[in-house]
Amino acid sequence: GQQESTLLSLYIKAAKLKCWLNRPSCPPVFRDVKSLFDRFVLPTVNVILEDHSIPPTFKENVLEDLRCLIKGSIYAHELTHVGNSLILYYPNGVMHTQTPGTIKYIFRTKHGVGFAVRRHLLLQSFYPDPFRHYPYFPAQLYSSAVTDHLEVVMPEWVVSHFTWWNFSPQHIVAMSL
Repeated sequence: GQQESTLLSLYIKAAKLKCWLNRPSCPPVFRDVKSLFDRFVLPTVNVILEDHSIPPTFKENVLEDLRCLIKGSIYAHELTHVGNSLILYYPNGVMHTQTPGTIKYIFRTKHGVGFAVRRHLLLQSFYPDPFRHYPYFPAQLYSSAVTDHLEVVMPEWVVSHFTWWNFSPQHIVAMSL
């Protein structure tokens, strides 16, 4: 109802502001304020995860900070901040189809950090996507279920964050920000 539209409207305004602050044409005075704001909003979080919750593949490399700032975007572990854990990305770095997923862990790699992500499942073929007719509207229907396995996603494969809306108990609408 009205509350959802208000929340979505505020979320979109915040995303536009974030985009504007990250542009090279943004005046320096606003960039300075942004850096102060980032220090206030993104404090260092030192939380040690329970060993039994981390798959052995990532155990020794999982970061204690459950958030990270990469090229002006904040990424977070799903339990720290759901909105910052929702990402659209290119699976395996192949720039063909964007896929929505949720960051389960942030871990160290040789080249920086990586994300362990659970991907949202595609729709069954008998459920047509009602948004397929609108190529300039960045929304798509997906299953609300996620994969059981984790896949590695590098930050450069991430396109953007996304927001989602419960379309039905089995489906979500994912909209790129």
